[in-house]
Amino acid sequence: MRFEDIGISKVDKVYLVDRLGSHENLVGTVHVTTTHIIFRAENGSKELWLATGLIASVERGTLTAAGCQLVIRCKHFQVITLLLSRDKSCQDLYETLQRAAKPVSVNVSELLAFENREPVDDARGWKRLDWPAEMARQGVLASQNPKWTQSGINEGFTICDTYPDKLWFPTAASTSVLLGSCKFRSRGRLPVLTYFHRQTEAALCRCAQPLTGFSARCVEDEKLMELVGKANPNSENLLLVDTRPRVNAMVNKVQGKGFEDERNYSNMRFHFFDIENIHVMRASQARLLDAVTKCRDVAEYWKTLESSGWLKHLRAVVECSLFLAESISRGTSCVVHCSDGWDRTSQVVAMCQLLLDPYYRTIHGFQILIEKDWLGFGHKFDDRCGHVGALNDEAGKEISPIFSQWLDCVWQIMQQKPRAFQFNERYLIEIHEHVYSCQFGTFVGNCDKDRRDLNLSKRTKSLWTFMDARHDDYMNPFYSPTAHVALLDLDTRAARFSVWTGMYNRFDGGLQPRERLEDLTMTAMEHVGVLESHVAQLRTRLAELKSQQQQLSTSATTPTNMIDSGMSSATDELKNLSISHPLDPLLNTSTSSSSTSRLLERATSQESGVMDSSLYYPDEALTRYSLKWQPLRGADRCSNPTCRGEFSSTIERRIHCHLCGMIFCRRCLKSTPDERERVCDKCKSD
Repeated sequence: MRFEDIGISKVDKVYLVDRLGSHENLVGTVHVTTTHIIFRAENGSKELWLATGLIASVERGTLTAAGCQLVIRCKHFQVITLLLSRDKSCQDLYETLQRAAKPVSVNVSELLAFENREPVDDARGWKRLDWPAEMARQGVLASQNPKWTQSGINEGFTICDTYPDKLWFPTAASTSVLLGSCKFRSRGRLPVLTYFHRQTEAALCRCAQPLTGFSARCVEDEKLMELVGKANPNSENLLLVDTRPRVNAMVNKVQGKGFEDERNYSNMRFHFFDIENIHVMRASQARLLDAVTKCRDVAEYWKTLESSGWLKHLRAVVECSLFLAESISRGTSCVVHCSDGWDRTSQVVAMCQLLLDPYYRTIHGFQILIEKDWLGFGHKFDDRCGHVGALNDEAGKEISPIFSQWLDCVWQIMQQKPRAFQFNERYLIEIHEHVYSCQFGTFVGNCDKDRRDLNLSKRTKSLWTFMDARHDDYMNPFYSPTAHVALLDLDTRAARFSVWTGMYNRFDGGLQPRERLEDLTMTAMEHVGVLESHVAQLRTRLAELKSQQQQLSTSATTPTNMIDSGMSSATDELKNLSISHPLDPLLNTSTSSSSTSRLLERATSQESGVMDSSLYYPDEALTRYSLKWQPLRGADRCSNPTCRGEFSSTIERRIHCHLCGMIFCRRCLKSTPDERERVCDKCKSD
């Protein structure tokens, strides 16, 4: 938002209303900047920051005796209700927020990502996807598979500006065949390889609809399809999946587009899937949000949810993806398209790969999948997410939750296969929020060419680098890399699909569990790890003291009282640990760690009769680790008295100090130089 768009920058005596009534209303001040809307409570109990890019809509109520109400609905599904006493202030703030939600300017450079004033050197994030390396991982190299080859036909985005500049085709396809097919496909999006299944040598290709109309055909396109089939030595049959309802595809024939004529393509089978278009999905999600945010009784909720059709649409995407995965696992190559090949096609080919390849179910692999099949192949994030203002209503109709829907489908699969994914729900929600926040440049632009033209790698930061620093937040404690290879036994019955409350009711604290199972498990594992490390240190110290006592026992000047004191403290602490925590097996085993060996060597190398002061450990050093950590339940604020930052939802991770065991926000914890411990400022200073 530009500075001149701010009609009012500060409004006092504004009430922040809890729409569920579980907390008291707070009075405070609203500040409006070019990048954020900020609410600060007068008593200092709450500070809420909202990036302007996250504002989806603003609704103004009528003036009543209590005041005038403003409802801000956000793209990450937060609903903020403000109550203002003065009608003029309410109208000024309403108009300002409207300009933030629907900016008049279409200048991408005004997004939050470009507000970064620090020099950008983020090569690791911006070069996350190495196309040749990823295709080599799949098994597509001349030395591995001579049937497929990299082509430079799109260098400089010359034949298709919404495709990546590196493309893979059948080796036998000539340049004339590729160019002919390109001219016959909508937007020039000809069939290209996106995934090669190493085990069966079947290929997954993607493209846009052909420009067939009622009778047109293209010999080059037919030849390219034939070569895609022949590149598979195990089966020359090719399966073409059109993700659209057949009726929709027939309507496109009137516009000179449509679908392939089966009579013109040899060894090809056709299959239609009824995945609806962007307009249906936009309306469906709107009804879903009505159900989860507005419905007050159970009957109304279920009725609105059913009328939204959202779960039905999720099921259609998963069923199509599973059909593709099963076909490829049986050795049949597949070509997928919808209309332009950047919405429904991206959903199903990405989901298909997620089901087939466990690499894409890791934290790093999931980023590669998004970079490849969403960013690389031209899903229009600017248009679909409404990053910039629309010049007219027609352009506004381009907005649709296609990527959000795909993340929802991923979550649905995670509920059935919780051990198959390295990442947790928080990972998906964090990605979703920053797709819309525009805080990072990763999801800015409609295609790779846009991002290169905007020079995003030099002007903005990458989301992936930001998430790398929070890797532990996204770990799934139940992940087992060998538990699942291909996920081909999914249950796609309607009853297995449910509303993702962690996403859509993320900020409704009263509707969320007080403790998340994943966080409880991770906290317990982390606590045990800290105590195990402490036990190892104590036994190492005890061994050192015993060794030193033996060396000094023959000396006339032995200060045995210091040794005895240290041994007593270490022994008592070990006893406390064995009583307070179930680590008896660890305490009863012999110490064999490298750190113990090094310390024993240091102890035995001391000169006889010389006391090493470093071996004297005061009691407070031995008992510095808290055996009892603050529970996650009820921890809604940072324990730092100078911060007291609020955890606005259960998705925000509560992090323990490894020494005192209290919960802090990320800003108030620092890692030790060896990165083995996280400590708060107080423990660090002590």
